[in-house]
Amino acid sequence: MRKMRTYLFVVILLLAGYGRVIAIDIQTDILDPARRYLGSGYCRGGTASPCFDCSGFVTALYRRFLPDLPRISRDMARYGQAVTRDQLEPGDLLFFATSGSADRITHVAIYVGQDSIIHAISDGPNRGVTMTPLSARYWRTRYHSARRVLPAPAITADSGWGEGVEFSRGTYTGELENGEPNGRGSMAMNNGDRYEGDFLDGRFHGTGTYTWVSGDRYEGGFSDGELHGSGTYTAADGTIISGRWVAGAYQRNSGSVPAAASDTAADASQPTYIDSQDSPWETWDGVVAGDFYAWQEEQDRAFQEWKQNN
Repeated sequence: MRKMRTYLFVVILLLAGYGRVIAIDIQTDILDPARRYLGSGYCRGGTASPCFDCSGFVTALYRRFLPDLPRISRDMARYGQAVTRDQLEPGDLLFFATSGSADRITHVAIYVGQDSIIHAISDGPNRGVTMTPLSARYWRTRYHSARRVLPAPAITADSGWGEGVEFSRGTYTGELENGEPNGRGSMAMNNGDRYEGDFLDGRFHGTGTYTWVSGDRYEGGFSDGELHGSGTYTAADGTIISGRWVAGAYQRNSGSVPAAASDTAADASQPTYIDSQDSPWETWDGVVAGDFYAWQEEQDRAFQEWKQNN
């Protein structure tokens, strides 16, 4: 059996006056349970099933490993270690300014790999616990910062293949490394397309076969999610075109395409679904309240306590 490599994290919890070391497997202890909550509802202040607010969802998954993790997103954003967007790893927390003020954090999500975030959403085209592309325009333009709240990897271990791992654009089966598709695997995409072949950092990279829902098929090289290198494109009607692709575009050399295949040559540059922009978050522009009201209630309670004591 092929193996996948996941990182184990070590967290030190001070319980009952003494230290206890607990090993955390990000995939099985954080990401798999997070996916099992998909479809749960949203409710203000919710920290347990059947409904959550955004930071309550994070609290439900992380608090048993990080008992001092703050409850509200804007406080979570000061916990752990800052990471840049190009350093993101599964399990990192991502923070967003969704209330109209670019410097006010109101929402938190968990990065699960392959440009996918899972979070409890209060308003918008998808509500409750759902998975969305980080690159969708709404989330991309309201991204604020990211934090790594669990320590750096301390131990590595082999466990088996990832079976039916859900991401925002489809379901993956195959080798995983630190929660990302890496090595050989297959992906059944949400639009009906399918890919089988090599992956690198969650992207189609190496050699593989991509089959569109229309029945058209490409076999050959891939790079960063796109058709790239030598390959063969077979249309659903049986027309075959062989040649070279660069960044998804078929390189049409003079005389290389038979006249009978000239119409099919235009289709040979159709994109893969991995970078599709069909998320409803591409066009929505409303306000996601996040845990703003939970924060407001917390501030009100703190003020009332201060008044009683002073």
